[in-house]
Amino acid sequence: MFKIKAHTKRKIRRGTKLVTKLIEATGIPDGYSATIAWFAERMVLAFLCLMVLSFALGVIFVLRWSEPIGNSRFYNAAATTTEEGIRTFSQQVIDITSPILAAFVKDNRQEVDLVATELAVRKSKLKAYLISKHSPFADDETTLDAFVASKNMRMMVAISFVESTYGQHCYYYNCSGIGGTPPTLRKYNNYAEWVKDFDQLLEKRYKNVPPEKFIGFYVQPGSPNWIYGVKQVLREFNEQGIE
Repeated sequence: MFKIKAHTKRKIRRGTKLVTKLIEATGIPDGYSATIAWFAERMVLAFLCLMVLSFALGVIFVLRWSEPIGNSRFYNAAATTTEEGIRTFSQQVIDITSPILAAFVKDNRQEVDLVATELAVRKSKLKAYLISKHSPFADDETTLDAFVASKNMRMMVAISFVESTYGQHCYYYNCSGIGGTPPTLRKYNNYAEWVKDFDQLLEKRYKNVPPEKFIGFYVQPGSPNWIYGVKQVLREFNEQGIE
């Protein structure tokens, strides 16, 4: 008798459980979904391998056989086009902003010139006034500039009249008695230094304060003559248009 060799059952290719479940979700029976899942996985793997191979070949081509990008026609054409575009756009921006910028500069220059003119007129009037009072301030341009640039010029000059006769009788260039008497009297190296310190003091503690309010605070004990002298100078400034 001859023994008939039974054919062994061919093993079915099956994919992973996750992919198989996904295939089954589409409605394909279990017997087919496992096989389809196996083929799908191999196709994805083959696609990934193809992508890696293509990338590797591209890198090798760029490094070994292609010309430098800076020498390529496409790069040069693109660079030229971009440069021309930027140049054109920049020129357009300049054309638009130039009139605006010119007007802005002109307006600000006029304001600066106006301020400089006003300061020059103010300085000229102040100098003429101080000369008429025989004040040493009139001979010192730095002091005049400090007065003109200050915020309390009128009050400082008025107080200097009653305290030191417009600077004719000062100690250590302190012409308004700041600090009282020695040794607390403040000392300065020049008149301009005193003007700046005095202006800061008035701005901080006596801004817009009338002369009467100085009595007992800035001036101790003070007197009606002190108030009268300060008001006299302020009145003269008004009469001569010294602001």
